[in-house]
Amino acid sequence: MRKLAAILAMALVASIAQADFAPNPKGAVKALKVESGKPFRSGMVFIDGKYIPPPYTVQRYGLVLRINKIPVTGPLIPWERFVKTQEGVKATKTVTGGGETPAEETVDLPEIPEEDDDDMYGDDDFLLSDLFDDEPASKKSSSASKNKPARKPKPRKPTVTVTYSFDGEFKHNDKTKALLKKISQARTDIDAHLRKGGFVCFGSRYTCVKGDSGTARIVLDKLPGLMQNSPDAKSLATGVRASGISFFPEALCEDLFSNRVDYRKLLERQKALKDDEQINNLINRGY
Repeated sequence: MRKLAAILAMALVASIAQADFAPNPKGAVKALKVESGKPFRSGMVFIDGKYIPPPYTVQRYGLVLRINKIPVTGPLIPWERFVKTQEGVKATKTVTGGGETPAEETVDLPEIPEEDDDDMYGDDDFLLSDLFDDEPASKKSSSASKNKPARKPKPRKPTVTVTYSFDGEFKHNDKTKALLKKISQARTDIDAHLRKGGFVCFGSRYTCVKGDSGTARIVLDKLPGLMQNSPDAKSLATGVRASGISFFPEALCEDLFSNRVDYRKLLERQKALKDDEQINNLINRGY
C-alpha cells in the first residue's frame, strides 16, 4: 500500500508539472540563469486548481516563473527580443502554405519598432475576423445558384515566419539587462504578495487570480466546505459566488472541483494558521 501511495503521489506531482504553460525556448535558461528567493510559509498558492502547501520558493527560471519548481507562467517576454540584441544576429524568413514548398532564406535584419514592455503579461493579440471564414456564405436563391458556376475557393496566402539566431555565447548588454529586470520584478512582486499572506491562483486557462491577506482568510474560511459538499463544478461556482468570492472565473471553479479532495489540506492550513495566531496572541500578552 505504501508503495502504491508513493507511485500515485509521484504521478500527481508529474501532472502538476506538466501544466499547459509554454516552456522556455532553447537556450533561454542557460543564457539568463536562475534567480530564487528564500523559502517562506505564508500565503496560499493554487496551480490549475491544485492547492500547493507551503513552504514556497518563488523562482525566475529563464523567462518563466516557477513556485516550488512548478511552472506558473509561460515566457513573460519573448526570447527573440533578447536574441535581437546580440552581435551577428541573423533573421531567417520561412514561407509556408499557399501551395508552395516551404522555403527558407536569410534576410537582412529588418527595422522593428520597440515593443511596449507594459504589455508583457498579456496574451498574443488576435483579430476578431480571424475567427470567421474569409468569405461568409451569402443567402441566394436556388435558381441563381444553378445558373452561376461554382466559385473556386480562394488560394490561401502563404505564411511568412521570421526567426532570429546568433552564433557564439550570449552576452548581456543594457537592453537585455533591462528586459531581464522586468521579469525579475514580476518574481519579486509575487514573492512579496505571498509573504504578506495573500493568495494567488495560477491557471493555464485563465489570467492569474490573486487577493490580499483579508481576502485569503475569506477564501480559506469558505472554500474547503464548498469543495467538499458541491456535487459538480457548476454547483461549486454557484456556491463560490454566493459566498462573496465572485472574482473566481468559471474555469478556476472547474479546476478546483477537479481537485476537490484538497479541501482536507485547506482545513489543515486553516487550523495551522489559527494555532499560529493563538500562539502569537499569547506571546504578545506576555505569557
